[in-house]
Amino acid sequence: MTRRPSLAPWSAAEPVSLPLATRWNIALERARRWEFWPAWLYYLPIIGWILWLGVKHRSWTAFTAANPAIEAGGVVGERKHQALGPLQANAPELVACFVLIDERFAPLRLSAAFDFAEKHGYPVVLKPDVGSRGRGVYIARDGQGLRDYLERFDGDVIAQRYVEGEEYGVFVARKPGETQPRVLSIVNKTFPGIVGDGKRRLRELILADARARLIASALFARWSAQLDEVPLAGERIELVEIGAHCRGSLFLDAGKLATPALVTTLTRLLDAVPGYGFGRIDLRVTSAAHLSRGEGLQVIELNGVTAESAHIYQPGTPLLTGYRAMFSQWALAFEIGQANARLGAKITGPFELLRRFRDDLKRGEHWF
Repeated sequence: MTRRPSLAPWSAAEPVSLPLATRWNIALERARRWEFWPAWLYYLPIIGWILWLGVKHRSWTAFTAANPAIEAGGVVGERKHQALGPLQANAPELVACFVLIDERFAPLRLSAAFDFAEKHGYPVVLKPDVGSRGRGVYIARDGQGLRDYLERFDGDVIAQRYVEGEEYGVFVARKPGETQPRVLSIVNKTFPGIVGDGKRRLRELILADARARLIASALFARWSAQLDEVPLAGERIELVEIGAHCRGSLFLDAGKLATPALVTTLTRLLDAVPGYGFGRIDLRVTSAAHLSRGEGLQVIELNGVTAESAHIYQPGTPLLTGYRAMFSQWALAFEIGQANARLGAKITGPFELLRRFRDDLKRGEHWF
């Protein structure tokens, strides 16, 4: 038996505080592991590097032209369907099929979602068309969950077929004129879970798990309605279902899977989305062996410039190794963006980019 949370804890529950001593212990553990540092702290040297690259390339935002197929190159505020749509049209076997549920047709939102679920079955993945870092992503396992989500949240939403299997993030880069992409990173996204013993409450099981305790605040918020329940002996609790590091997923380096066969499939994938050539492809596949053979890939999202070479978040990765990967990634983003600009691609200006970041902060207040 596997238990999963309902929608309510993400969006309506009161925050659950941890004892002061527990908070201090967790804070010290997180401070020793840079993967849990606040984003602003980790990114300070990277921002400095980006500013230097802007001077070097004589354009502060040349990187926004790295993906002409996506608004602002996929830096912020891009619409997921802009990249997924061409892939679904040109290579449907490579993508988890989806439908865009447009907020402008409010009376038809529910019927469109139910029609999709009837055709493709449950579970259905629901997520905002404009979002990042797992924000607003929910897996509806029945009609009630689907209805609750759409009635609670407005805005354009993507309904996507749920794909079983292992989840990976593959970061690719292809310069104009190159036939095949380079694979900069492959990460295996795994989802922490715990098993009940019939004695301890859920809150105690979370705090007793070496990994789960480090994200206890987020998990307590997500599971607030069930924290005092005692799971049955042998009952598995899937603590995390969303493949985002900030949501608690564990990222493991899988770079050894970058085979010529995989690159061949990735080339076909990029060819199906003209103008997309730099970012992380999030996908699901039956097994690591299938991924290495480039077989059975089902793309769930195409991310742009600000996606990360996420293998750096494998526990134990040296901080300098992480910075080297990020510095190299941003240098390539500028290089590819400038090359695309010479071919006529639009560069998003600094003020427009700031406006998009401001708008994204407002969206963050709306979604869980």
